[in-house]
Amino acid sequence: MTDFRFTCLGTGCPVATTSRLGPAHLVQVAGRHILIDCGSGVSQQLVAAGTRGADIDLLIVTHYHSDHLIDFWQLIVSSWHQGRQRPWRVMAPQSAINHMQKQIEAFADEVHLRILHEQRPSADGLKVHFAELLEGPVIFPSDQEEAHFSIQAFEVDHRPVVPAFGLRFHAYDRVLVFSGDTAPCPALTKAAVGADLLVQEVFVSRDMPVTAGVRSAATVGAVQSYHCTPDQVALIANEAMVGALLLTHIVPPATDQSALIREIRQIFDGPVMVGEDLMQIDLIHKVMRCGRATIGF
Repeated sequence: MTDFRFTCLGTGCPVATTSRLGPAHLVQVAGRHILIDCGSGVSQQLVAAGTRGADIDLLIVTHYHSDHLIDFWQLIVSSWHQGRQRPWRVMAPQSAINHMQKQIEAFADEVHLRILHEQRPSADGLKVHFAELLEGPVIFPSDQEEAHFSIQAFEVDHRPVVPAFGLRFHAYDRVLVFSGDTAPCPALTKAAVGADLLVQEVFVSRDMPVTAGVRSAATVGAVQSYHCTPDQVALIANEAMVGALLLTHIVPPATDQSALIREIRQIFDGPVMVGEDLMQIDLIHKVMRCGRATIGF
């Protein structure tokens, strides 16, 4: 099956908003469904995107931050209710695995009652097989159709959160690079070289003013230190000569999008898309769809 699609399920961050749900993205390639992170609302967004948690072949959690795995257990249980009858495959840093295992343990008594009372055909959909995410090839759970695509994990700079990973997908002569949460770093630029699409997080400091009782100047500086500002994003895209740029994990969620694009355009003159929840990119045909809009790039 020749398909290679990227869907923004949630383009937000820890800031609660109805316009951008928590970080989660879906890659559909060669008939496989790969979920990147499971932020708030991911189960509902999968349904809104035309698929289900029950269909996911592999979940990759890029790093241990709450906004990237807060809905892990909801994803597992809702998928079981959708009829999932196979164990989950989850790859993540060990720090994130430790937390997700605690989520499972916290609900062990509750799920035991569900299994006994609801008498569903199988409880296999509640089982989770974890594997530590490390730099290098991401080994897919099945070798069927494996020759059609590859995934490489590379470590990025999100210190003090260590490790944190970006991902490079290669399929059908197309390359998609997902930055993960990171400050500018050589590993990201190297991975992005020649990519058809760079999916890049962004931190817009001008829209994060010092606010009494919310954030100090030290807060803004600290948060900015492990993310990428618009000019840094543009420099990465320009140096890597990427075909197109898609912005996600937008901090703050309500940033001035036109100003953001203008700022990036001063350095990078390729196509720039500010991600929206449920925006889908067809890498094979280089088409973006969002709502009723369809745009080639």
